[in-house]
Amino acid sequence: MTPRFVIAALLPALLAGVGCATGPTGRPPVPPSSASVQAELGERNVVDAGAEYAHQNGVLLAEGGEGEAVRVSPNYWRIRFALPEEGSGKLLELDFDELARRVTGSRRLDITPTFPPTSSTFQPSDASPATGGSGR
Repeated sequence: MTPRFVIAALLPALLAGVGCATGPTGRPPVPPSSASVQAELGERNVVDAGAEYAHQNGVLLAEGGEGEAVRVSPNYWRIRFALPEEGSGKLLELDFDELARRVTGSRRLDITPTFPPTSSTFQPSDASPATGGSGR
């Protein structure tokens, strides 16, 4: 049999080892979140801050139109929100400083293409062989 003094000497070390394995809360340690999850959370926070800015400044955003944020440098984001009038191509673009947690610039953009009206019927040019021209 093992002498009692050996068991008594090892018991505190054994109990301390069990306590460290589960952490101070009694739960096993959790690894930190991945960088992609952290980036997604940062983007979500930036979009939420931009939407709040728009709301505070009386800008009505398109219903159900989630904002889109793009990091343009380490602490700066560009956020775009669709404005009402579905299919209008109008956007609110915000520049956001992540460290200062504030909007540094805002613009309204109209991204609808401006093409001249065209006819759906093909009309050959005067120089086309189809109209008796030389094709040059």
